[in-house]
Amino acid sequence: MRRSDMDAALDELYAKVPQPGCKGLCVDSCGPVGMNPREHQRIRERGVNIPHHRDALAQLAETGDYTCPALKDGQCSVYDVRPMSCHLWGAVETMPCPYGCRPEEGLLPDAEGHALLAQSLDVGKPDALDAEQLGRLKQRFDDPQFRQTVRQYVQENRPAANPGQAIEHWRSKAAGYGLSVPTGPKKRPRRRRG
Repeated sequence: MRRSDMDAALDELYAKVPQPGCKGLCVDSCGPVGMNPREHQRIRERGVNIPHHRDALAQLAETGDYTCPALKDGQCSVYDVRPMSCHLWGAVETMPCPYGCRPEEGLLPDAEGHALLAQSLDVGKPDALDAEQLGRLKQRFDDPQFRQTVRQYVQENRPAANPGQAIEHWRSKAAGYGLSVPTGPKKRPRRRRG
């Protein structure tokens, strides 16, 4: 798939997300996010390199701090090409803006938000989700118990709002399973050419 086709497909998906009327107050909510490779590439073309979400989470776990590299003077410098995860912030039931920004049309149901996220991650892939798979995903989010689990997860894991609390939460949860949370990114051994 050509870049222009991928861009058009992403823009079509973004257009389905209601705008919350952002007041620019939520920079403390910005944190590690996953994204489609094309979304990542579009952001890099703007001169911003956002680390892979695993690396960003490792930095957060190691230092207790993470600031999105796209934030400049308290504003998103790549707002028009931000990834779907960021588009959905403040527009979906489980991700309402903590500062009261709300779309006039109301918040998207979780099932629609997660379907849009799944579709955005699939743009450019040869084996994208079909209508049946999207239907199953939406059906899963129609289950009130599943929605409550997701809502609780999101509420407990807003690391940018309180990094120390989020790190301790996950460390204690891991300890309950007899696991430990790594203190930083794994060092990869360098290969010597010779």
